[in-house]
Amino acid sequence: MKEETTKFKKYGGFFWALLLGIGFGVPFLISLIMCLFSKGPFRVDVFLAMGLVFAFFAWIILLMMIGYGSLTKIFVNRTADKIEELPYCFNSSFSSRGGILYIDVEGGMIGYISAYNPLEIQVFSASRIEKPQTIASTMSGVRFVFYLDGKKMTVWTLISNRMVNLKSGMGAEAVSKADAFVELLSAAKRNAEAR
Repeated sequence: MKEETTKFKKYGGFFWALLLGIGFGVPFLISLIMCLFSKGPFRVDVFLAMGLVFAFFAWIILLMMIGYGSLTKIFVNRTADKIEELPYCFNSSFSSRGGILYIDVEGGMIGYISAYNPLEIQVFSASRIEKPQTIASTMSGVRFVFYLDGKKMTVWTLISNRMVNLKSGMGAEAVSKADAFVELLSAAKRNAEAR
């Protein structure tokens, strides 16, 4: 049986290694290859300058991938395949940019795979969560938030780069989803505290 996670880790070592490898390792490797195969002698100043230019573009691409939640999605999905092996009955789940949230309402347990710690399923008693609530804004979108061991967890149900009418079909559906998950989290918390 998987034990409850004692301390929530939003960011894992794999995520930092991936960022540094793609952000610095790959650009400087490309720069090194280009310098070694050039006709002139190897020059450190040219190697460093090219490496920094490649790293600049790599970081722009990385930041866009992180913002859209696509950098570690394949690893999150692979880890999510292992959720069935756990002894919990996660009957509700929600996938967003930040990862996947699982809720076992009856058992009072929560599972979470963070997009920034994609190789680990973290499991918590729902009694550890506080203040679940829906936040809806026409400017920033719709999300539900809660605090886990004092750390704010935000799960987006709708993000848009333009104003959203919260009473329209798309806006109302996002608010309804957020409200439903707030109620599920609250119910799981009540069941966990009743044990």
